[in-house]
This record gives sequence, C-alpha cells and structure tokens, in this order.
Amino acid sequence: MSTFTAKTVSEAIEEGLKSLNVDKSNADINIVQTNRKGFFGIGKRDAIVEIDVKNNENASNSQEIAATPTKNIKINNQPEESTETKKRHHSNEQAMEDLVAYLTPVIEELGVSAELQPKTINRKFARINFKTEQEGLLIGKHGLTINALQNLAQIYLNHIGYSRLSIQLDTADYRHRRTEILKKLAEKTAREAVATGQPVYLDPMPSFERKVIHNQLEDNLYVNTFSSGREPYRAVVIEPQG
Repeated sequence: MSTFTAKTVSEAIEEGLKSLNVDKSNADINIVQTNRKGFFGIGKRDAIVEIDVKNNENASNSQEIAATPTKNIKINNQPEESTETKKRHHSNEQAMEDLVAYLTPVIEELGVSAELQPKTINRKFARINFKTEQEGLLIGKHGLTINALQNLAQIYLNHIGYSRLSIQLDTADYRHRRTEILKKLAEKTAREAVATGQPVYLDPMPSFERKVIHNQLEDNLYVNTFSSGREPYRAVVIEPQG
C-alpha cells in the first residue's frame, strides 16, 4: 500500500492513481487524514491517502465496483465533525493539548519564550500557566496582552467544540495579584462614592474582572454596582445607595 499527500483528498487520490498507473475502480483507497484549513492560519494540514492496487481477482469485478466507487473508500475522520461528535471523541485533556499546540506559535510570534503548563481543574474549568522569565511582556500593560490571549484561547476552544470549558491563562501568579488589586480598588471606590454622593465609573474591564468588583461589594449596604457600556468598553459603575 502506497501513501500520498496533497492539499485536498481529491488531489491526493488523483496523484496516487496517476503514480500507480491504475484506475480508481482497480484501487482500494483509504483516507488516512482529511485536509484542514486551520484556525487563524494555525493547525493547517494536508490530506493523506493510502492506495492499494487490487489483485487480478478483484480487478475482474471492476465494473461492479466502479458503479459504486464510494464503497471502496474508508474514511477515518470526516472533514467537518459536529460539536457533539468532538465532545464524544475527545476529552478535556485532549482539548488542552490542542490548545497548547495552538498557543505555542502565537506566543512565539510575540517574542515570548515560555513553557505552557496546562491543568484541567474540573469538567468546566481549566488553566494554563506560562512559566517564563518574560512575565511583563506576556502580561502587557494592565493585563491587555494576557487577557487578549485568554480571549483567543476561549474562541479556539469554542471553535473545536468545547464552549462549555472555560479557560484561564496565568503567569507568575498574576491572576491572584490582579484579583487582590481589584478588591482593594472596589473598596476604595465604594468609599469615594459614599463620600461624594456621586456614582464612580471605573475603567473598562473584561467580564471576569468586573465580576470581582461586583462580588466584592455585593454585601456592601451603602453602594450598588452595575455594568455599563458595550464590550470591549463595558465598565463597572459604583453608586451610593438611595
């Protein structure tokens, strides 16, 4: 059995039949791998097929087989799997491995050298820690870079059928440090709102950071919190009660 690779399945089959000088009706064709366009240019792959020339006994039945050529093709993986199929066939751990493979060249393009350490916390939440000496470059100003990467990672998981799996990217315990800063900001801003009697608008934040502010002040009897604006400019507003 001979193996052939091309940009598409049909091109790989055509190349193989031409190389072996055989008609499709006299060949057993096995599609090992379908082609994939990739996501944001990453994950692209060619199609791979295996072709075996039938023996004389099988060749004598070529007319019958030619009438139903699709019976000779065994497809190992469909080019477009449904979300539910992917969920059945792949575990969260596999999804994390795929995500690490996706993110690795992305951070390399940013000029960051890092070891990606994935960890599945439960069936709905996973984390990737970046072990690097370039934490500042990876985090970016006010966390803009790592937050953008986290958003990209979530989009990728949604794309491969894991929309129910939430992902967090972290490095040098940044998420914990950032959470503590946000809690202090919430308390300080609440005092300001009460003292001035006026609502205070915080800078725009991603939803998971806004949630920290809301949670920190949910039991505060003197202020209310709500979010205002549209993404990505949605921000928390803290206003005095009454």
